Amino acid sequence: MRKKGNSPSVIVGYGHAGRDLHHRALRDITGGRSTVIAVDPRPAEVAGGEWVPDVRGAVTALWAAGHRVADAVFHVAVPPDAHRDCLEQLLHAGAQRFILEKPIAHTVQEAAHLVDLTEATGAVVLPMSVWPASRVTEAAEELVASGTIGEPVSYHMEQSKPRFRRSLQTQGHGSAFEVELPHQLLLALHLAGPVAEVTGSRGWDLPLPSGRLARLGGAEVTLRHTSGVRTTLYTDLASPVRRRRLHIHGTEGTLVADYPVSGDDDFGQVRIAGRPVRKVVQDAPLTRFIEQAYAHFRGEAPAPRSNLALHLESMELLDTARAAAFADSGTPAPQEAA
Repeated sequence: MRKKGNSPSVIVGYGHAGRDLHHRALRDITGGRSTVIAVDPRPAEVAGGEWVPDVRGAVTALWAAGHRVADAVFHVAVPPDAHRDCLEQLLHAGAQRFILEKPIAHTVQEAAHLVDLTEATGAVVLPMSVWPASRVTEAAEELVASGTIGEPVSYHMEQSKPRFRRSLQTQGHGSAFEVELPHQLLLALHLAGPVAEVTGSRGWDLPLPSGRLARLGGAEVTLRHTSGVRTTLYTDLASPVRRRRLHIHGTEGTLVADYPVSGDDDFGQVRIAGRPVRKVVQDAPLTRFIEQAYAHFRGEAPAPRSNLALHLESMELLDTARAAAFADSGTPAPQEAA
């Protein structure tokens, strides 16, 4: 007998992203009242849920609980280079609804294959797109739509933070282009539309007392959109402070949006430069994205504002920018952000 109510959740990959991000968001949304199955080869304690070692175990657990595989939402939180194999295995098992952790693939070619795969199978794959789902972004868009700053002319996005220790301890990123810029590029595409040209790109080393870490200090990319609007993306991973800030420069003023910088305080704010009044909003964009995705799967709301094609375009732009920045061996020193 098929059960009615909330869609069961299967989290494939129960490491940091699966456990601390996806499952935590599900608990916040449902109060722990939904079926959660965690798939991971390593045994795990699953709060309010069940651990199984593989996809076959997840299918068995779903059937035992009275759920069809096609009705479950599968959170794919394995490493990016395993996304293709994981999706193919899940599709073969009958899965049709997915939330895919970012980045969607290890390479542009793999990402393009995922786009083709979903088009061929009719599966619904919603890639994690945090900043387009943010209430800060929504508040900024509402102010722009009201005409408060006139017509947008340019955007400046900054995500900076001190990342010395993590850069020393992990080998997960080859350059600063892979750390914060993927988030910024997605937001740029969401806000300003398709990109006509990468007009500039640079990256630099991370300074340390004992020397330098190549290419991990920061990056800057400038874009020209097909609308004529220009965007600057900036990240400084040697910054003494954390900052997630968006400037939208218009013909009649500038909007400043500050996103929450960590999970310690989930409030952001939006203001018009030069004016004392600011709008403060509570913002948990990852949780909101997952909530929107489940509402869409239930047929109650449109899909969150992102798709695989947008992620693919972002990855292609990032590849272009990274190649241009490191076309020679020089790594120019960073300039102070605007």
